[in-house]
Amino acid sequence: MSSSFAKFSKVIAEIDLNNLVDNLKNIRQQVEQAEVIAVVKANAYGHGVIEVCHRLEENDVKYFAVARMREAMELDEAGIRGKILIFGRLTEKDLEAAIEKHFRITLMNLSDLKKIDDLASRFNQKAFVHINIDTGMGRVGIFPQQVDELIRGMKAMKNIEFEGLYSHFSTSDTADKSFARLQIERFIAVTKKIAESSITFPMVHMANSGAILDLPETWQGIFNAVRPGIMLYGCYPSVETSESVAIKPVMTLKTKVVEIRELEAGQPVSYGLRYYTKTKEKIAVLPIGYADGIARIFTNKGRVLINGRLYSIVGTVTMDQIMVRVDERVKEGDEVIFWGNNEKMRPSDVAERVGTIAYELCTGITTRVLKNYI
Repeated sequence: MSSSFAKFSKVIAEIDLNNLVDNLKNIRQQVEQAEVIAVVKANAYGHGVIEVCHRLEENDVKYFAVARMREAMELDEAGIRGKILIFGRLTEKDLEAAIEKHFRITLMNLSDLKKIDDLASRFNQKAFVHINIDTGMGRVGIFPQQVDELIRGMKAMKNIEFEGLYSHFSTSDTADKSFARLQIERFIAVTKKIAESSITFPMVHMANSGAILDLPETWQGIFNAVRPGIMLYGCYPSVETSESVAIKPVMTLKTKVVEIRELEAGQPVSYGLRYYTKTKEKIAVLPIGYADGIARIFTNKGRVLINGRLYSIVGTVTMDQIMVRVDERVKEGDEVIFWGNNEKMRPSDVAERVGTIAYELCTGITTRVLKNYI
């Protein structure tokens, strides 16, 4: 948002980059010598990718991961000097630009192998590739049963530097880690078979935030890199993971009470008649809604923090306004916190209460919300 409009903003996402750096330090302490690939897709999970990446670079982060070509180009144009890994499959036009820019390309389909090699040859450059192995996600990647064909294809390529081999967990954020450990077994079996063919990779990585917290085998042994995402921003992946790494939320979402209304008992509040006052009630009106990032799932479920006390959201969340049942201690102009660096309002706990995940809370923040960087 343009600074000229900042004074008119009613909703602020306060981004504490000092907490970001502290989280990075604690992650590094946990994973020892493993390289940190900072996952900054989706606008750094809603935190502002350019500001986040510049601060991470100042703290010696050398690898960044994004989902799409457009995100990689945004980092390149902003002067980010680190190596950029693109998770998603690229079109031929995207591949041309990725090779030219030395972006790290994910190979997730054997049919792309020769295409990448031919394009690199045409531009007289090396293409840098990380191979994604599908160990159970079922979404993208080379299947373990295709490893023999993969090895033959790799040996035939002349213009590709195979920099990384990786996989992605589907259940590292759940209490039951049995399927996650099965995925690790499958991945290690693939790496051993490739190693028997005298092919090595400078980077082998599998650990996302859940694995960094709970699966130390994924940042030891054959693994020499990790990919922290949500925990880098101070949110635990779910309430089922451990909290083995101390992290602090980077984003605090706040607004102010603009009006307090007194309603008699039996009065409806907001669209759809989804809440009626039970007695005479004070209803605080907040200038925030789903157009700012507070989804309708907060209707009659969410809570906010005002002056250190929790108050319930009542009635349907609307595009621009939310209503909260308060008491006489709340006044117009009081600050309201939805989630952030506060023990009562940790993003993962807030998300669990309303039936979603912290990822969705943070990435849902829209451009209408002013980001204030500390």
